Amino acid sequence: MKKAFTLIELIFVIVIIGLLAVVAVPKFMNLTTHAKNASIKSIVTSVQDSIENIHSKWLVNEDFIWDPDGDGNNDLNDNGYPTKLDSGKNESKLFKYVLKIPVYACEDKTQSCWKEYDDNRYEYIFNQNKILKIDYNATDGLLECIDGVGITKEDCEKIIY
Repeated sequence: MKKAFTLIELIFVIVIIGLLAVVAVPKFMNLTTHAKNASIKSIVTSVQDSIENIHSKWLVNEDFIWDPDGDGNNDLNDNGYPTKLDSGKNESKLFKYVLKIPVYACEDKTQSCWKEYDDNRYEYIFNQNKILKIDYNATDGLLECIDGVGITKEDCEKIIY
């Protein structure tokens, strides 16, 4: 007597594998997008927490001087918030004044990277058709979403908050 699977048993196994694929594939389809969004949220949260830490030190110690660029000037505004988060546009590392480990800028990359496009104005470039934009408001120390390319202010806020 031969031992083998019948055609019906093979079809049944194929149907089960197909059903599992239908259920599992959609869960894995957006993993890259979710990972990028989590990375963006982590960076924005770290920067915002650092800004609040600096402001808290200023509140507790009225003589607190914050001079990350070493130019001898206190780089805090009258409200105790940093006037800038790094040394300006076209830097290879962003947020270097407020983060121990700065974020690398796009440089030669054209997607999936951060860029400072104007002083205290940052963007995360998903691709040329989708760019998230965030402004640093030095008056109140907040990172604020603005309309980007293919991403509205509301979409941006959903990603970073």
